[in-house]
Amino acid sequence: MSRLRRGFATTAVCAMSATLLLAVPTTAFGATAVDAAAPLGVRINEVVSNGGSPDDWIEFYNESDADVDLSGYIVQDNSEKNPYEFPAGTIVTPGGYLVLDTLSDTGEGDFDFGLGKGDSVRVFAPGDANGAEPLLQTAWPEGMHAVPSWGAQDVDGEPVWGLTTASTKGAENTFEAIPEEPEEPGEPETPVAGSVRINEVDSQPADWVEFYNPGDVAFDLSGYEIRDNSEDHRWQFAPGTTLDAGGFLVVEEGTIGGVDGVETAFRDPIGIGSADRIRLFDTSGALVDDTLTWEGHAAIDGDFAAATLARCIDGEGAFALAMPTPGASNVCVAPDVVINEIESNGDATDWVEVFNAGATAVDISGWTVMDSDPIKHAAETTPLPAGTVLAAGGYFVFDQPTNFDFGLGGGDTVTVRDANGKPVAEHVYADHAKGVWARCGDEFIDVALSTKGAVNVCEGGGGDDGGELELDTWPGSADVRVLDSAPMFLEDSSGLDIQETADGAFLWAVDNGEGRIWKLKASADGSVSMVDGWADGKRVRFQKDADAPGAAGPDTEGITTDAEGLVYVASERDNSAKGVNQNNILQVDPNGAGPDLVALTEWDLTALLPAVGANLGIEAVEWVPDAALTGKLFDDAAQAAYDPATYAGKNAGLFFVAVEDNGGVYAFALTADGSAQLVSSIDPGLAGVMALDYDSVLGVLWAVCDDGCQGASAQITLNGTAQPAIAHFARAAGLPDINNEGFATAPASLATDGQRPVWWFADGFASEALRTGTLPAGSGGGGPGEGPGEGPGSGDGGSQPGPSIEPLPGDAIVDGNRGGATVDKSSVAPGEKVTITLAQNPGADVEVWMYSDPTFLTDGTLSAAGAITVTIPKDAAAGAHRLAVYSADGELLGWVNIQVTAAGGGLATTGSELPAAALVLALGLLFAGAIAVTLRRRRQTA
Repeated sequence: MSRLRRGFATTAVCAMSATLLLAVPTTAFGATAVDAAAPLGVRINEVVSNGGSPDDWIEFYNESDADVDLSGYIVQDNSEKNPYEFPAGTIVTPGGYLVLDTLSDTGEGDFDFGLGKGDSVRVFAPGDANGAEPLLQTAWPEGMHAVPSWGAQDVDGEPVWGLTTASTKGAENTFEAIPEEPEEPGEPETPVAGSVRINEVDSQPADWVEFYNPGDVAFDLSGYEIRDNSEDHRWQFAPGTTLDAGGFLVVEEGTIGGVDGVETAFRDPIGIGSADRIRLFDTSGALVDDTLTWEGHAAIDGDFAAATLARCIDGEGAFALAMPTPGASNVCVAPDVVINEIESNGDATDWVEVFNAGATAVDISGWTVMDSDPIKHAAETTPLPAGTVLAAGGYFVFDQPTNFDFGLGGGDTVTVRDANGKPVAEHVYADHAKGVWARCGDEFIDVALSTKGAVNVCEGGGGDDGGELELDTWPGSADVRVLDSAPMFLEDSSGLDIQETADGAFLWAVDNGEGRIWKLKASADGSVSMVDGWADGKRVRFQKDADAPGAAGPDTEGITTDAEGLVYVASERDNSAKGVNQNNILQVDPNGAGPDLVALTEWDLTALLPAVGANLGIEAVEWVPDAALTGKLFDDAAQAAYDPATYAGKNAGLFFVAVEDNGGVYAFALTADGSAQLVSSIDPGLAGVMALDYDSVLGVLWAVCDDGCQGASAQITLNGTAQPAIAHFARAAGLPDINNEGFATAPASLATDGQRPVWWFADGFASEALRTGTLPAGSGGGGPGEGPGEGPGSGDGGSQPGPSIEPLPGDAIVDGNRGGATVDKSSVAPGEKVTITLAQNPGADVEVWMYSDPTFLTDGTLSAAGAITVTIPKDAAAGAHRLAVYSADGELLGWVNIQVTAAGGGLATTGSELPAAALVLALGLLFAGAIAVTLRRRRQTA
């Protein structure tokens, strides 16, 4: 079961986790000071952005001695959409509270914007929505929700913001007690109370967690609870467990503690994955400490056994790559990150680019940049938010004013510091560059062309190619809605699959706690209804448990159906032996008499898959018919395109499974005797894969990650080679960044108005687990660049002189040769113009081609900014395409993804096709907003 759960951090208002309170000025207590002289007499007092009752809410408090009239005042989050206006007659009495609730599906509540991670609440004067300066404002740190709540506390007469110990809607806020200082300096120093901090974590090859007590007295850990990314993976310290003052305590895989009062080894409920996190809770259930989410097992030069993640001032700061020191003080590894480019004079902003020259990703959360005056400018640098990761071979730009406010001078020092304030890299330059200061080899030189966030342009070339995962905008609608406001499933929701039959389309869902499956009728608007007789679902059972109804059963993570209507579930372990990895596929007849369905056939894939932890195995399964794979899937053993005749006696398709620990996707041929053969392995380029779905409309395989990768997905187009074409997409804007483990796309039969539904299924929720959004209906026949071929077209691009180069085939257009190209629109209609920019190639003579089948659009010369504008052919087929830019000598310079909407489908500027009325309203709001909005610095001053 996935442990890539929603990331959030907590903090004691005055003592803990100062590194999380980013992008806002801080007091000595590590929290944000509020202007005590608030002009309204009312302050924002408490905010809940997730899991509130009934949902998100905002509380105001009248700290004055008179009534305050809020009529007409405007409340917004950090976006410019959906401002809320207090109705006439809204009065807050002295010492009184006023609470606004988010608008529910039934129309109850107040505001209709959602509060997210790293969000804010702002209050503007009447008539001043999206004004230049809010009257009141508070913001909570990037990468975390305001949970239990984000509240204000009076400290020495000054309101201070931080996380509360509990949400107190309409009442006084509660916080952890602030330690009092000794009253007299001459008194003996009071011992520092014992406490506990997560200090070091190893996730491969062994699982262990080290804790540290920075206090002067021993600390009792009895009943304290460790959780990973998942709320239902819990393990408690045994009674009598103590942590000595200044001491270390290591919890290993075999350490005995408790789960629900039963003695249990640590390995049984918790397997530490490659994209995971570790949290510690006290006996009341309050969060004590959190590593925050990491991506990828710690490794040094590819050696997992040589590395851990650790705090390198024991008990303090962010986690970093370290050498294993279980039970001893930590020793961190200096990251191989260098300053790569410096702009101090010639751009709209000053900026500093860093480059990860190492072989592994580096967590740069909390890192800062500083000039030669660190004392004067200490308050003018903003630590990077939690979850900021610099990929191996990747670039990151510290930009002004987002990351720092001071200016870089004509002769200055640039220092990059880690989350603990330690210098990582430094460069001293004597004067402004005529162009930019760029690292070329082992030295910095003044080069004419800046390449912000990309490889430097040195004399004769040079530099290193970047390696960050580039995410395109979700190709469907940004809107996502909940389908199960009332509970329909259990709390361990996992896989989904769509089944198209003569009776309509049906959505299958599976739960991993009981091995229970459900069947729902799916509609074109995305809504679902439970099929008669399936309200309680049916349990899938191992054959060995046929006569043991009380057995725990399979840990079923994925579900799929084949052409015969049989159902298959993927299980990563037996829930009665949670400490053992056992990757199985179980086949059942869904029409069998319930409530239990005993497996007709079982396939054990454990020995054919990489060795992983007990809870890090198969997360998804998807059956794909041979007709979609023949000649397209690469057969690893044959080293040729897949031919089903090679595998005698197999099913009429292949079964694709995804492994959580490494994010790999594997295709198997299964035969009726229970044997299996591995046919192909695919790396989708994600840290973890929670869901798989074959999209019969686009002819692609989707691999989907959850909040461990911020909901990113990979669209895999099979091309008969060992390197399928892969495009990566961010999650839909309206999809919460939670533990979405299931994903399914609708067939063409459910398409209406150019759209068709998709579904996501989230683990850990009794309700609001199932959500629906959309994808374009498409025209079938392939994913990005694999749609139907088109002729030269009748738009501007098609009327240009003929081509002079031979373009690459579509399967050669891959992530590795994107070339840093960008496009001003991700979605266009036939006949519309788009502008492609390759900043590193100004003035180059180029040709632009449109894929699937390479179609010549135009030739020309890139502008000084590296841009060229082309027209999409008027007869271009709707669906996903790629625009590739070649130099005059035939070298591919770069390419971009675009989504072509159906002709006449209206404006398409965000990758979604919006209703016309919404577009008219949006344009009106844009015009009105343009009158009032001015450029403002996003510095939080709550």
